[in-house]
Amino acid sequence: VQYVPLTSTGRVQSVALADCVGASAERSELVLHCVTLHGGGCLGSPHREPSQARMPCRDGGQAERWAAAVWNIMHGVAPDAPPPRQKRWLVLINPVSGPGHARRVYARCRPLFEAHRVALTEVVTTHAGHVREIAAQIEPAEVDAVVCVGGDGVVHELVNGLFAREDADAAVSALSIGVLPGGSANSLCVSLLKAAGEPTGPVAAARLLCCGGRQRLDVMRVSQPAEGRLL
Repeated sequence: VQYVPLTSTGRVQSVALADCVGASAERSELVLHCVTLHGGGCLGSPHREPSQARMPCRDGGQAERWAAAVWNIMHGVAPDAPPPRQKRWLVLINPVSGPGHARRVYARCRPLFEAHRVALTEVVTTHAGHVREIAAQIEPAEVDAVVCVGGDGVVHELVNGLFAREDADAAVSALSIGVLPGGSANSLCVSLLKAAGEPTGPVAAARLLCCGGRQRLDVMRVSQPAEGRLL
């Protein structure tokens, strides 16, 4: 299923499920929470923006059933099957990364994660090395992914912290790492977005975090006389 036809005020809308990050019921309406592509060509640089599509239903019960069915279909599950398990993300926000826009970037993307029904645990870092300290204490059984909001340095510190653990192999295998661009260059995030054929920007990155798959990346270790660091 790629499209859901919506009838509202006598017209039909077509919504690509690939653009949807969530489905919910509001009173007697089915609401699809989307991240739609805009621009390109003569319309300017392509970018993604949050949007909603609403379909009137007979009553609240029908809206809830539709929302449950669409949510399952988005996850490759039969419409009448039990819903998929809720995702659990630890979000690390570095407020001083790059130009200091990390808080604003996350505030813009957070509603998309809420629409995606993610259980969010948010931590604002307070000092150098804080992310590495957090990485040492993460319980992989309680967290599915760690989302870094900041620049490349946040990811660097997280990866070094994870590989410094005694259970490094198990922790790294169990956890996914995501990035929202809140730094200056945001090289890793931009590379991942371009590899996925997406425009660069926080909203596009948020959509991939919600709907994209896991991508394995190689990690290189450089050993120095004083200490081993992952680059």
